[in-house]
Amino acid sequence: MKSYKVDDKIGQLKLSIAINLIPNLPPVPCKDYRLIVADPPWDFHLRETDPSHRGRCPYPAMTDQQILDMPIGAIGGDDSYILLWTTNNHQFLAFKCLLAWGYEHKSTFTWEKVTIAGKPHMGMGHYGRNCTEQLLIGTKGNAPSMSTLGLTNVPNIIRARRQQHSKKPEEFWVLANTLGQRLENCERLGKLSQPSRIELFARQQRPNWDSWGAEVN
Repeated sequence: MKSYKVDDKIGQLKLSIAINLIPNLPPVPCKDYRLIVADPPWDFHLRETDPSHRGRCPYPAMTDQQILDMPIGAIGGDDSYILLWTTNNHQFLAFKCLLAWGYEHKSTFTWEKVTIAGKPHMGMGHYGRNCTEQLLIGTKGNAPSMSTLGLTNVPNIIRARRQQHSKKPEEFWVLANTLGQRLENCERLGKLSQPSRIELFARQQRPNWDSWGAEVN
């Protein structure tokens, strides 16, 4: 576990989550989900313990191998989707995760982060300032395409304002909720008596979703 100075508020928050919350997490539930949303805590190494670094994440990261070893393939149904968020820096690892979990990459959506004036929101970066985040769409088995499910007019770019760290825009959740509903009502996959979607690394409970994460009640 990394060592942080006593007056390093972000570092102390990470320690608190790692010590008090993560060890008490329940196992990832196994329910043959038809839709999985995941936003893993990708590991950033640069200046991790430097309190002056404004780009640090406020929660503990997982190692690359820990993320790859997650039992995602076991909780996804035979014919299912995954929506996997990744930073630009971690795209290669994210594609490896899809393969390790048994999913085939189908499309990449880009979240263009904008200011209130509609201009690109400049983030960090040594090879260009990051203004985007990527969403990988993956499927397993014979999951029907989005167009087969009636989602025929969905652009693969989301233009929305950046919010608090790691919080995804509501435009994404409109898509995820619609896709989840269509998968649950797909006659080809059989009817369900309850929702079959889960958000991993969640920070709040969402209606009609199972939620798993260190910060969700």
